[in-house]
Amino acid sequence: MNKFNTYSILIINRQIVRLFMEFTSFKINYKYLLSFVIFTVINFLPANLLAQVDEAYSIEEVIVTARKKEENLQTVPVSITTLTASTIENTFLPDINSLDQLVPNLSMTSSTEGSGSTVQAFIRGIGEADFAPVLDPGVGIYIDGVYIARTMGSNLEFNDLERISVLRGPQGTLFGRNTIGGAINVVTREPTGDMPTKITTTVGEYGYIGFSGYGETSLSDTTSASIAVLSKKSDGWQKRENSDNGGNHDMLGARAHLVYVSDDNFKSHFIIDATSQDQQTQPNVLAAFDGTQIFPSFYNGFVASQTASSCCTPNKDIDRSSNSDLTKDEVDTFGISWTNSWELGSSTFKSITGYRELESEQFRDSDNSALNFFSVGTQIEHDQISQEFIFSGTSKNNSLDWVLGAYYFQEDTFHGTDVTVGEGLFQSLSSLPPSITLFPGGPPLAVFAIPFDLTLRYDRNQKVTSNALYAHSTYSMTDQLRLTLAARYTEDQKEMSMYTIKRASQVPIIAPGPTDEESCGNVTMQGKGSVYACSNSWSEFSPKIGLDYKVSEDLMTYFHVSRGYRSGVFNARPLAPNEVSSAEPETLTSYELGFKSQWSNNRFQLNGSIFNQEYENQQFLVNRSSDSAQGALALIVENAAESSALGFELDFLALISNALTLRGGISHTDPEYDSFQERVPDPSNPGSSILKDVSDRPFRYSPDWTSNLGLEYEVPMNSTGGLLRFHTHLAYKGQVYYSFDRTASSFDLFDVKGFTSINAGLTYVSSNQKWEISAYGKNLSDKRAIIGGFGVDAFGSTDIRYTDPRIMYLSLKYVID
Repeated sequence: MNKFNTYSILIINRQIVRLFMEFTSFKINYKYLLSFVIFTVINFLPANLLAQVDEAYSIEEVIVTARKKEENLQTVPVSITTLTASTIENTFLPDINSLDQLVPNLSMTSSTEGSGSTVQAFIRGIGEADFAPVLDPGVGIYIDGVYIARTMGSNLEFNDLERISVLRGPQGTLFGRNTIGGAINVVTREPTGDMPTKITTTVGEYGYIGFSGYGETSLSDTTSASIAVLSKKSDGWQKRENSDNGGNHDMLGARAHLVYVSDDNFKSHFIIDATSQDQQTQPNVLAAFDGTQIFPSFYNGFVASQTASSCCTPNKDIDRSSNSDLTKDEVDTFGISWTNSWELGSSTFKSITGYRELESEQFRDSDNSALNFFSVGTQIEHDQISQEFIFSGTSKNNSLDWVLGAYYFQEDTFHGTDVTVGEGLFQSLSSLPPSITLFPGGPPLAVFAIPFDLTLRYDRNQKVTSNALYAHSTYSMTDQLRLTLAARYTEDQKEMSMYTIKRASQVPIIAPGPTDEESCGNVTMQGKGSVYACSNSWSEFSPKIGLDYKVSEDLMTYFHVSRGYRSGVFNARPLAPNEVSSAEPETLTSYELGFKSQWSNNRFQLNGSIFNQEYENQQFLVNRSSDSAQGALALIVENAAESSALGFELDFLALISNALTLRGGISHTDPEYDSFQERVPDPSNPGSSILKDVSDRPFRYSPDWTSNLGLEYEVPMNSTGGLLRFHTHLAYKGQVYYSFDRTASSFDLFDVKGFTSINAGLTYVSSNQKWEISAYGKNLSDKRAIIGGFGVDAFGSTDIRYTDPRIMYLSLKYVID
């Protein structure tokens, strides 16, 4: 048995930190970090506590349902990171958008509509940053087996969770729907009547007050119930002159479970949840403004000048904003899931029924001004229903594990958008007399009133129906070698209608006329606006084949080829009939070689994989020639690119002693476009166009490196009989691009270099384990890094979002047996 003392632990930590810095180009004060570790070790880790590791102490077995059945995480041949309830609680992880601090090759970006409840996830560079409901996410989110179609309202809070599993790579067979990049599988706690009641109150900087509670009870010998509640409020950290502060909180949510277990192997699990949020949009910053562009110059000349002001002044302080008082982020969600399962000897039949509805309203102001130069308002009403039947079991003397499934999904969504660029510009231009011209002898300025009216209203109604059948089997060819064969067949159908109007001039955005899109009807007048409809259907076969080999009791290797699928899409924001368009589904084929291992009597786990991805028919908005406009360029949605990516991930968990736990991971993804062409005007032949190779564009939202390192000490306090737990966590996100257009003025700004965030906390647990008091902080280094945004050259505006500042919290938890 190796002997450890304080000095040896300090040396180990120093070497780990140094390696972490080398791998991730760590850019913080090394002396500060090392001093912090030294202080922690000397003050909270008496040497005798580290003298030896208890022989019986080992990493807790984690059971997951990544393959629709309960399995030990270390035996599942899938690249997966699972966070248990205790890990989530001890690391003070607040929500899904924080998962990338603990999961390799997972990256979260800020929502473009400004809602803090929206999840924008990317795994291995694959995802979707646009929240528009006509688009589907590239990473699927599942809660208790129910697929969440709309990412708005899905940034769940963690107060009654059993575990969260992040599955990397396409999950096109068992999870299926729109999991081309991977899946985030959230499992909430099933009540048994045995868990104690927990009540937690938290206060923090910027007026933060939070409350969470969980309790369960046995209603009878066969029935148990639980309820979890959560609320949080804060004043927000970005001072706004004309409204409540940005970054504030005002949210209330609850989830209740009812479980019935009969004597004849039948179980019914009913879950109902609801949340209500009424707060400000996420803080945003006007990083740059070019008043010489045509829209801002006209706006300042004819609108802002009448108020003795001009627009717009970039933020001097990212913690202060002059945005208007209209900003808001209101979201209400309601959901039901009902799972019934029957144990039938060597097989199980399960039914999962899900229903969810969402109502939201956002207003995002992007100009750092009380004027309304550039803003976007969004309204969404959504409901979905799903039904899944799963029949699973074993055959051939338990050598064959199999799963058969059928899936039905339907969603109905209304999505309204109000885009405003230069409010009042139409009124100013249209009121000018004909004598005022653009230039001497030129056309009157008044004729530009309607073309310069960018007060746009889109009303979209979309219905989606999806059906799928799938099968998954694992055959034990020998005691060590298993073969996996799986496939899923999916049929998707989408129907969308869109109404458009310019609010100021009361004319259609999209003028009546024919479109180039076979799946869409002609644009026709409806009242003062215009309307058109599109419908299309697609089908896809998603197979998987793999082998896994048990080298020893402690080491398993695997190789598989799998395919993922994301359904087709319509153009969400056309401006003319020739921009009405749709794109075919995307597909991704992944080749993955991985291993899972555990050593030193299961006190150290190391898992890893390398992968190569082939991404086909990528959906983009690109310029193409238009048939209906005699070859003029149109900005349409099309399958414009193909790409490939090579990468790897490693994650580990180590019990250094009974008191000391280390966890961490590192990952790398190197994507590049194999082909990407866009049509541009031909500079040598005015009026014509040519295809331009733009395959040198970088991948957006895909950091080249991610890594994390966490440390946890648990130290008995002999004087009180209590326990002191210290946790610190470092997360690094490498270089990432939030724009891929190298010609855009904002391109360099959205080329974001790597940065590290540091979180830490200290918890005291009373001797009877009824009381816990915690002090912890987020972003302790106060690093303010860009995490999203967008720029539009024609508007002269570049809008970005930064990480939150350092925020400290104090919480008190009470446990009632």
